[in-house]
Amino acid sequence: MSGTSPATGSLDRLEALLDRRTPISTITALSQAISKTTQTQVPLETAAIGIDASVFLKLASHPKRDDIVDYLDTKHVGPLIVPGQAIQEFWNNQLAAVLTVSDGLKRKFEALKQEAEKLNPDFGGYAVKMDRLLDEFGSDYGYAYDPATLRSTLTIVKLFERKGYLSYVPRTRFHQIAVGRKRTKTPPGFKDDGDGDFFTWAEFLFGLLVAQEKGPRFDHAIVLTNDRKIDWSRDGIAHPVLTAEVAQLAGVPFDVWTIDQLARQVSGAAPIEVEISANPAAGP
Repeated sequence: MSGTSPATGSLDRLEALLDRRTPISTITALSQAISKTTQTQVPLETAAIGIDASVFLKLASHPKRDDIVDYLDTKHVGPLIVPGQAIQEFWNNQLAAVLTVSDGLKRKFEALKQEAEKLNPDFGGYAVKMDRLLDEFGSDYGYAYDPATLRSTLTIVKLFERKGYLSYVPRTRFHQIAVGRKRTKTPPGFKDDGDGDFFTWAEFLFGLLVAQEKGPRFDHAIVLTNDRKIDWSRDGIAHPVLTAEVAQLAGVPFDVWTIDQLARQVSGAAPIEVEISANPAAGP
């Protein structure tokens, strides 16, 4: 993976955009978001794809994992942008939690079950329900115990190391902007504590600028994430502010996709119908 050094003027352009010293066409982006009714096919091979922390393990366990990895490795010619913040969060939160929480809960439940059965034989009915819930939890968050999944995760990390653009922005320089955007509920990240989503976004945008300077060419931008909160997208439609920022900075359309959406595009499936709320611009 090639590290990106701050290109001349790129950080200045990014800072001006994120701080709104450079205006963005939010009304145009809002109009497009409200009128958008389907997820259309995009020129995927030449799209710039950004990777969020939530993608790593989910992609490793996805049924279409091999197809997606093969596509990204052998067919995709657009830039793969890996924000440095996403790597930190994957290690700090995603991997650490998945490797410990599921197993820890099961051990504690087994101890509770043994003690409860000593006191009341009728606890068995509740044990069945708890076992079912723990199995469901394990199916969602316990996949990292599978050595094959860990190997798949490593394969994906190696792919990003080989083909990705690793992107960082200076933390001190952008800290006050992160604070101001959160206080004004500017996406992404206003639904979370901390500034992780902001820096993931800033580094994705900086990666777009570096890719435009160094190549390869791209004519669409996509962030791949499993984060469904409205500070990224609503009903499959990217937040208009994010769309407007990409349009202003890179001059290309923007989408937020899940891994399932990427899998459908890779397999050549038909566009997905997107159900839009009666007023997508309104809050929850």
